[in-house]
Amino acid sequence: MFQGEYTNNMDEKGRVNIPASFRDVLQKSYNETSIIVARDPQNMCLRAYPQREWRRLLAKIGARPSNDRIVQAFKRTVISSAQEYAPDKQGRVLIPQSLRSYAGISKSAVFAGSVDTFEIWDATAWDEQLTASLALLQNQDLDF
Repeated sequence: MFQGEYTNNMDEKGRVNIPASFRDVLQKSYNETSIIVARDPQNMCLRAYPQREWRRLLAKIGARPSNDRIVQAFKRTVISSAQEYAPDKQGRVLIPQSLRSYAGISKSAVFAGSVDTFEIWDATAWDEQLTASLALLQNQDLDF
């Protein structure tokens, strides 16, 4: 399970270290080393999927009618942006400029665990999102 929040700096080439604990989850829970990184369709961030979770998502999309406008929009937004990455020996992945631009990631990237996937945010955007999320949760009866 991906949990926790980590901030890592991106180098001038666009490489950033995936947190060691996330790499451990990939290896121990999924027996995988590579991830799929794609646009998140609901937030201005990137979402990283273990291969197994990505295949599960593709199966769900494939089960829906291909002429469904939401399915088409999802394919154009998420699936078209998806790229597979295997961290190098230092645990780094190269995030292409197109994905960095979408998420607004310039220097510091926040990796936020989200159970079976993880998000990659620009550090400033993450702070803003976290503030908004905390405001939403205040005074809510959370029974889970």
